[in-house]
Amino acid sequence: MSIDFLRKGRFNPNANDVFFMNADDYAIMDPAAEGFINQLDRFINRHKSSQVNRLKALKRYYLADNDIRYKEPKSDKTAADNRIASDFARYITIFEQSYMLGKPVVYKNASDKTLQEEIDDFSKQNNESYHNVLIKTDLSIYGRAYELLYVDGDENNVQVRLARLNPEQVFVVYDDTVKRNSLFAVRYYRVRYEEGRFRDFVEVYTNDKVYYYRNDNHESGGMKLVEETNHEFDGVPVTEYASNEDRTGAYEAVLDTIDAYDLAQSELANTQEDFNNALLMIKGNPFTGSDENPVIVDDNGTERPNPNFIGNVVASMKQARLLIMDDNPDENGAEPGAEYLTKTYDSAGTKAYIDRLVGDILRFTFTPDTSDQNFSGVQSGEAMKYKLMAADNRRVTQERLFERGLMRRLRLAVNVWRIKGNSSVNYDAINDTEILFTPNIPQNVNELIANVKSLYGIVSDETLLELLKQFTGVDADKELKRLEKQKADNQLMFNDQTNNYPNPDQEGVSEDGDEQRLLDKTHGRHIR
Repeated sequence: MSIDFLRKGRFNPNANDVFFMNADDYAIMDPAAEGFINQLDRFINRHKSSQVNRLKALKRYYLADNDIRYKEPKSDKTAADNRIASDFARYITIFEQSYMLGKPVVYKNASDKTLQEEIDDFSKQNNESYHNVLIKTDLSIYGRAYELLYVDGDENNVQVRLARLNPEQVFVVYDDTVKRNSLFAVRYYRVRYEEGRFRDFVEVYTNDKVYYYRNDNHESGGMKLVEETNHEFDGVPVTEYASNEDRTGAYEAVLDTIDAYDLAQSELANTQEDFNNALLMIKGNPFTGSDENPVIVDDNGTERPNPNFIGNVVASMKQARLLIMDDNPDENGAEPGAEYLTKTYDSAGTKAYIDRLVGDILRFTFTPDTSDQNFSGVQSGEAMKYKLMAADNRRVTQERLFERGLMRRLRLAVNVWRIKGNSSVNYDAINDTEILFTPNIPQNVNELIANVKSLYGIVSDETLLELLKQFTGVDADKELKRLEKQKADNQLMFNDQTNNYPNPDQEGVSEDGDEQRLLDKTHGRHIR
């Protein structure tokens, strides 16, 4: 792999282009015809040549396979040449996805109870909270993410499934209107077999069908349509998510700074290693090699390195970490001596430089520095908000874009629920679904409870219970049902005990004392 380290443009200027096609031209094309297949080939080749390199490079940084590993080696083979790759990309990615989705997304649809049940079941069946984390991780790495909806099960038990698609193998083609409607999505991949054989597969997802193409390396004729199937999503079942309008990754803007940090850390390690392996210079030796012939020929005619050749002498001394110098004694005579050759190391300056790089990486990715001594400790909620303000601003924007993808997911899924699953589902009611994000941040429990108490009587009980969910982990509607059940149980217990209370006219029964104790007992239970 050839990489221009810390110079020139990093990616192709068209590495993040969106693919467009005229809707009228697409409408008259036959997916099995040569014209459409040729157009498909052009899209795939554009994606491979201009976009895949960027996507792979961003994934490399997420795996801590940074460009420092591909830097040209030092010309001096005896000098230390460490390559230390930092893991900033993964740190930034995990912070972003955990901050936004550490607490799962909540869906609420008050207008249609049946639809709410379908959404809840859909989320549970697909382990949606984890699927969303995968999508968000791709967004932080690549700046874009893709998911596929498909139908699983038989006619009696139809299930809509979710699958995350690799952004390195997928793209969506849009029409050229301001609405930017999805015309079709393309997924392409290669399967390798033994003895160098491989097979290329291409899947094209349209509003109502899926087309499957195949191309074998041992066959001529190029890509061919081999199968097509129908689907009932009434839309392209591949959804593209974007982290921002430019579709850039979370750490893409600071790749140069990460490279500079890696280089600084590597050179620091090199300095330490070279210091430990410093050359010992002995002064006062009258001979350091003077012969001009690098090789000599012995009596048998065999060539071998000349130990008196200056180049061979220096190389041998460096390998032995010992440097013997001819100091050409002056007329007063030379004083013999020995000393190690080392560089002066500015530890304070190096630390300040590395700290500045770390600060720039975190600042320009809106990632709080949790190792900062001023970040932790006993601070008010308002002080913490100021420290997280930049991250919050970025999170809110990403949530809005993420919500757009989630709503498209639901609109696609509701078509199948209505047709094959539950005919009573109201399609239009899906637009009434409220999507709630809760930032995953440490909570001051005492402060939270105090705030809820102060709002009692001002806002509804349901709103208070929604706030308390951060503490209890129980949904507001479930908590309301529990309270209703608890109230009914307490009333039933009170009635039962009242009915079984002894007749005060009976001998030995004190009406005032026992009845008051019973009321106090039941009332106390109700309060608790």
